[in-house]
Order: sequence, then structure tokens, then C-alpha cells
Amino acid sequence: MFNLLFVALFALFLLVLLYALNFTMSIKKGSLLKVNAFESGFLSVGKIQNSFSIHFFIMMLMFVIFDLEIVMFLGLLVSDVSSVVSFFLLMLFIFGGFYMEWWYGKLIWVV
Repeated sequence: MFNLLFVALFALFLLVLLYALNFTMSIKKGSLLKVNAFESGFLSVGKIQNSFSIHFFIMMLMFVIFDLEIVMFLGLLVSDVSSVVSFFLLMLFIFGGFYMEWWYGKLIWVV
């Protein structure tokens, strides 16, 4: 027990020491080109904060979810009845969400 406490305190001490050392040794430049977006070396023209399209995020989220479904399909090869039922419940929720996105018109790609 004492060894675990010693290792935890040593790790915490080392973490604080290295963070403080990094903070004091780093070079901080606050010039206009350094704090600009993308640090490209050019002065930005116009509005920097462009609006992010939620449609892109929804499409990405659907892609990730359907990738996870493929993994679930692979799990069906070696599964029992309870996992098949849970898989179909998952599919019900996913297709329900897909239908809801379609119903509210969020699947129309607008740039």
C-alpha cells in the first residue's frame, strides 16, 4: 500500500515539475501574425469565424454509426439469442434516428 502511495505522489510531483518547467522555458510570442488563424503568415481578410454546417456533422455521425453497425454484423456470426435481440434493438434505434433526421429534413446537403 505504501509503495502505491509513493508512486502516485512521485508521479504527481513529476507531472507538476515538468509542466512548470515547460511553461517557464517556452518562448511566448504575441505578434499579430502568431495569434492569427492558421499562423499562415498572411493577414486574414474578412470574417475568421465561419459558420459550421451541422449537416456535415450529421453525415459524419451517420458514417461512424454505420461503421459500428458493420462491427455488430460481424459479431452476429458467433452470437446467441440475447445478442441477436440486442442487435435488433440497436438497429431499431438507429433506423428510428435516421427516419427522424429524414422527417425533419436534416439529410438535405446544403453548403
